[in-house]
Amino acid sequence: MTRPLAFRLAPPLLIAAALSAAATFATSARAQPTLRAEALVVSDVVTLGDLIEDADIRSGAALFRAPDLGKTGTVPAAVVIEAARRAGVADVIAGSITEIAVTRLSREIGEAELTGAVAARAADELGARAEDLRVTLDAPGPLHLDPSAPERLAIERFVVDRRSGRFEAVVTAGTRAAPRRLTGSAVETVEVTLAGRALARGDVIGDADLVVERRPRAQNPDAMTPAEARGLAARRSLREGQPLRDSDLMRPQHVDRGAFVTLVYASGGMSLSLKAKALQSGAQGDLVSVQNLQSRRTVSGVVTGPSEVTVTAAPTAVARR
Repeated sequence: MTRPLAFRLAPPLLIAAALSAAATFATSARAQPTLRAEALVVSDVVTLGDLIEDADIRSGAALFRAPDLGKTGTVPAAVVIEAARRAGVADVIAGSITEIAVTRLSREIGEAELTGAVAARAADELGARAEDLRVTLDAPGPLHLDPSAPERLAIERFVVDRRSGRFEAVVTAGTRAAPRRLTGSAVETVEVTLAGRALARGDVIGDADLVVERRPRAQNPDAMTPAEARGLAARRSLREGQPLRDSDLMRPQHVDRGAFVTLVYASGGMSLSLKAKALQSGAQGDLVSVQNLQSRRTVSGVVTGPSEVTVTAAPTAVARR
C-alpha cells in the first residue's frame, strides 16, 4: 500500500520544486534597469523610461524638466539613479556612464525661411517688393518648434516702423506650437551703381568701371543705373566704391578750354579746316566759342568730335576768297 501513496505524493512535490526553479530563473533572466547614454525626448518633461532602459511599469514617471526645443542638456548619472530609487526602481546599472545627454527634438525653421516670411509681410505693410527688402533679425539663427507643428509658418502679429524699418513679429506654426517673438529691421533697398575704380576728372566710364550693390533706398534716393552712367565722364575725382550720382558725371568733354582745336568751316559740301583755340569747354553737340588763330576772330561752333569744332557756314572773309 505504500507505493501508491508515494506515487500520489510525488507529483505535488515535483510541481512545487519546478515552480520554485522557474521563479528563480525568471528573476535572474529579467533584464536589470540600465542607464541610457543619451535620450531623445519630444515632451517638455523627461520620464524614467527616457533615461533608464527596462524601467518596467514606472517608465512613465516624470523626473525632470526637458531642455528647450532643439537644445541638449546633461544630467549626472548619480542624480538619475537617486531619482529612480525614489520612484521605486532600485539596482540601476550605470556601467561606465557618468552623465546622460538629453536632447529635446524639434522642427527647425531656418533663418532663410524666417526672413522670407517677414519680408513678405513687411512688403504688404510698406508697399514694397519682398525681393527688395533686406531683413535682419536681432537674434539670428534657426527657430525651433514642436515636432508635431504643421509645416506652414504663420505671422500672427506684425508691427513695423516705416521710417526706421524696425519691426516686431509674432510667429507660430499651428495651435500646438507656442507663439515666438521676433524683432529686427526690414529695409527697402535699391541697386546702386558704384565706381569700380578710382576715377580722375574726365575719365569716360565703361562697363569695367562699374560695380552694382543693393543699398538702403532712403540713403540713395538719386541712385543711377549702370545704363545711365555708362558712356559719361567723371565731373570730378571719384574714389573707388563711391556711389555715382548725376551731379558727379557729365558728358565726355571733347574740347577743353584753352586747348587747341581744329576749326572746320562746312558749307555746300565743301569744308575748310583751320587751327583755333577753344575759349570754352564742351562735350559732343555743345555750342562753344573758339578763336581763329589766323584772323583772331571769335566764332561759335558745335563740338563734333575730340578737339574738333564745326561751323556750318563759312565767314564772309573766307567766302570772298
